[in-house]
Amino acid sequence: MSSAYHNERVAPTSPIRSHNGSSQNDAIAANLPGFASAQELADAALPGLPTTHSAMLRRAARDGWAFIDRIVGRGGGRLYRVTDLPADAQAALRERRLDQVGAAPVGRPKGSDFFTLNPDVAAVVEMYITQRNLSAPAVLKLLRQDFLHLPSKRSLQRFIARLEDERKVVIASIRDPDAYKGKYRLALGRADGNTDRAHQIWEIDTTPADVMTTDGRKAVLGLIDRWSRRVLFMVCESESAQSVRRLLITAITKWGVMPETVMTDQGSGFINGSIVSALDLLDIDHWPCPPGSPEKKPHVERAFGTMTRDLFELLDGFIGHNVAQAQKLRARARKQTGRALIEASMSAAELQGALDAWADGDYHLRNHSELRMSPMRKWKSSPVPARAAPSADLLRMALSALVGPRTVGKRGLQWEGGRYWATGLVGWVGRRVMVRRVEDELGELLVFSPEGQFIDVAVNHERRGLSQAEFATEARAQQAKWVRDQRADLRERTKGYTFEKARDSLLRRTAEEAGKLVHLPPPTQPHSTPAMDTMREGAGSPIPQPETRSPSVSAQIVTMTKSPAQKVREADAIIFAADAGQDVDPDALRRARNYATSSEYRAHRAIAETLGAASQQSTSAS
Repeated sequence: MSSAYHNERVAPTSPIRSHNGSSQNDAIAANLPGFASAQELADAALPGLPTTHSAMLRRAARDGWAFIDRIVGRGGGRLYRVTDLPADAQAALRERRLDQVGAAPVGRPKGSDFFTLNPDVAAVVEMYITQRNLSAPAVLKLLRQDFLHLPSKRSLQRFIARLEDERKVVIASIRDPDAYKGKYRLALGRADGNTDRAHQIWEIDTTPADVMTTDGRKAVLGLIDRWSRRVLFMVCESESAQSVRRLLITAITKWGVMPETVMTDQGSGFINGSIVSALDLLDIDHWPCPPGSPEKKPHVERAFGTMTRDLFELLDGFIGHNVAQAQKLRARARKQTGRALIEASMSAAELQGALDAWADGDYHLRNHSELRMSPMRKWKSSPVPARAAPSADLLRMALSALVGPRTVGKRGLQWEGGRYWATGLVGWVGRRVMVRRVEDELGELLVFSPEGQFIDVAVNHERRGLSQAEFATEARAQQAKWVRDQRADLRERTKGYTFEKARDSLLRRTAEEAGKLVHLPPPTQPHSTPAMDTMREGAGSPIPQPETRSPSVSAQIVTMTKSPAQKVREADAIIFAADAGQDVDPDALRRARNYATSSEYRAHRAIAETLGAASQQSTSAS
């Protein structure tokens, strides 16, 4: 038995007591070899299993036995799968059931039928017809795979008919979800209950045209204002992003308003990057409905049905909106023309004209039962003014096709083998931009910043018929002018600041801070080793005092202890003498020139110049 029934809650049943006081359901469980109740298992005293009902329930829960629920009568209870029992218990239960079948009393209680006495068979039959629309003979074939005793064909037919009537809502919810939604699911509220003004929500959808045209079979895109029911239809090749953008451009331009929200399904023509980004640019919310939920946008679905009944069925070339209707139409064509073929007599443009005339001349002017007025009257009575439509050029740009992100390089923007350039791109070289395009214009690209701000229209010189040389020269001139302007702007904003001043100030501050820094000796503690002690004892010769050293060593010490000011003066004197043509020791000159390149020398000279300038200003002031 399939585990598809496990844990499935259905209508409970009450046990039917037998003549000897035991549960009739437990005895009848022999009809379902794959399942048994907890009471039957306890009464059978099977090897390795408990002998009480409660203990058997705990054992089943602990071991995780699969089960199905009783569904006929009052009460409840579970029937556990026999194959989950230990092997010895399964064999003993089989023998006990065979004995019960041989001793089963003839006849049945008054007022009961086969399915009342066999609730487990009833449960399986309901499961079969819930999942498939099966005939009684087909159900009997399936029941023979699991049951010893079967109902008669007539009894089974009556039981199936009763289930189809009493359980039709549950059966439809599983067998045909769309029929359940359309016929049985509660719809106490109104689908337009969340709108209180015109153009608050537009529903958009597409459907195959049920009229064959001389250009082939087309699709129809439909748009409806949820609050007023005003509609717009457009004949197109298919549901594509280009078609959806054109529908929105047509509706916004024709009606002169902008919607607040657009509701669509999750078809590829509605949720692609071009549509999502275009709606974002126009500040229009996009509500994609969950898959398989046309009831979320019922008004456009209903408008399609009205369009088919009121218009398409009257047109030549109508091919039907379902298979049965199409067969009837082909049969009628065969009788009239000898061929089972529906001839097309109008073009796609003529079909579009018929749709526009029907919508504006019929649908918008007649009273609707839910509105209790016409869509046009409802539209005009909106308590809140709609947002005005933007200009045609702005709308065309916003609802353009999305090319994607691109980096502006030294060759401009490159797309489809062409190079595009615009004056506004001179400041974006080396940076990322977002690019869109209008399908009808290959020579232009619309360039936006990553945040969505419009930058410029980039042009391809070849596709616009411009001279390549003139185009390149003009682009370079634009960039050169931009660079000059940027440099001039930078100089203006940094007037009074130079790199040299900042560098000399840094060096001077570094030198000043270096003179203030005092290095404190780190904390230490006495340390010695035997080897260090012996070396200390053997080092008896005294260290010579400064006055006993040779003159050359004293001169070196004096040189090493010179102040920076002394060293700067000596270096300057040696360099000045050499520049004046005097004889100077080459080694002394080399050391002086090396010292003149040191940071100490430069810092001291910077300090001296600053102090000298300050002193001169003070003298002049006095």
